[in-house]
Amino acid sequence: MKVSKRFITLLSVVLLSTVGVAKGMNPIPFSDYDTNKNGIISEAEFDTAKTARMTKKAEEGRQMRNIGNSLMFADIDTNKDGKVTAQELSTGQQMQRQKQQQNRNKNQKKLRKGQGRNAKN
Repeated sequence: MKVSKRFITLLSVVLLSTVGVAKGMNPIPFSDYDTNKNGIISEAEFDTAKTARMTKKAEEGRQMRNIGNSLMFADIDTNKDGKVTAQELSTGQQMQRQKQQQNRNKNQKKLRKGQGRNAKN
């Protein structure tokens, strides 16, 4: 039976997204950021929601790996007007997930080659 690379890739993405949801790694919804419900997210609202989520994870004892790679306000405010729309947030979160997937793929390749974190050089 011949299985295409594209099918395997698609299946992997579906499985990984399911695992992410099960672990609570789903992105913060727009409504959680937009605390004043005016249809846009200010930098202060963004920072408050992000800090609250990180605090909650820390209190739950969850690992905070890759915290330095987290989404930043400047990354998603693509038109640099100091406000983030629902579309800008969605696009930024999608780009962040793609970046994380690429990093996971790189790490998996390193592990297969014996170059993982605990590999002896």
